[in-house]
Amino acid sequence: MKSFFVASTLLACAPFCHAQSSPPASTKEQPTFSVETADDRPRVVRPAALPNTVLEALKSDEAVKSCLKDNPLDPGKSLGSWFIASVIHLAGPNEVDLVVVPSFQGEESMCFESVSGIGLFWIFRNNGGKQYQLALRTYGNQIVILPSRTKDYRNVRSDTIGQAGRYLTESTFRFNGNSYVVAQERTEEQR
Repeated sequence: MKSFFVASTLLACAPFCHAQSSPPASTKEQPTFSVETADDRPRVVRPAALPNTVLEALKSDEAVKSCLKDNPLDPGKSLGSWFIASVIHLAGPNEVDLVVVPSFQGEESMCFESVSGIGLFWIFRNNGGKQYQLALRTYGNQIVILPSRTKDYRNVRSDTIGQAGRYLTESTFRFNGNSYVVAQERTEEQR
């Protein structure tokens, strides 16, 4: 299934890869985040600390609140243990934005992933200093931070394989000045 997903994603991306007009993003940051790992690579290559403002925002997320209700934190354990963050640069090299994915290391992991491998992803943009704002919350098998831009912010794509691998849905999100919104969505049958 993992190799099918990777192959399907690469095939689906091929027609669009040459059409990007923006310069490539920094090669030091991770552009793709998946629910499942491939080739024994970690889901987050360079983990980053979760700032308090991000943890507070996650605490108010409906999925997290529901999970906390069913899986209370053990004494001495932080909500941060449920998540892994990675630094990305959505609007240029001088701001530090974050992609946040569930750690998938405990019982609470099933709160954020379906049996078909569809998981929850969050993107937080930096509002200056240590202040972060939720810019995107989406489900998918993976998200990709694209080199193309809208309003100076990099576009984001969510890829979701559905119906036992028969269909691939690509949702492209563009920044509207405040957060990311769906700009294009298409579903293709996989052959």
